[in-house]
Amino acid sequence: MDQIIERYQKVTGTRIPEHDSREQIYNDLTRMRKETSRLQRSMRGYTGEDLSSIPYEDLDQLEQQLEHSVNKVRSRKNQLLQQQLDNLRRKEQMLEEENSKMYHWMKENRAALEYQQAAIEVKPVEHHHQQMLDQFPFFGEEEPNSVLQLSTIPPQLHPYGLQLTQPHLQD
Repeated sequence: MDQIIERYQKVTGTRIPEHDSREQIYNDLTRMRKETSRLQRSMRGYTGEDLSSIPYEDLDQLEQQLEHSVNKVRSRKNQLLQQQLDNLRRKEQMLEEENSKMYHWMKENRAALEYQQAAIEVKPVEHHHQQMLDQFPFFGEEEPNSVLQLSTIPPQLHPYGLQLTQPHLQD
């Protein structure tokens, strides 16, 4: 087992202390506590808490650091806003180009579109007329080609008769 540990130490270049002294651990703990305390004081200064114990020179230095930090933040913020603005301008230009292309395409194909729309509007009406004509049996040489010509067919050929369903108003 000792051989494995020695090989590991040689490869990694580290040494595992064999005997940690309590004094070394105590010194490390004291050093870490001081560092933690210093960092906490620094954080309170940055947040504006407990400024009464800070001397004037340190306050001046803190103010300069904060101004420098604010300038960095503003610079980065402006950079991001500029990037967004550039992206939106590119998108606007692309949409305008697409709109222009669509307008020219529609202008060039207007006649075809109007013809298609007219055909769509006429189809349902023609289909309805054909249904109406199919309901009546016609005898003779020519069948009427419109609903209006139905009125010219002699009444004896009409298999349907109309009956009044309204009551006499004279009674």
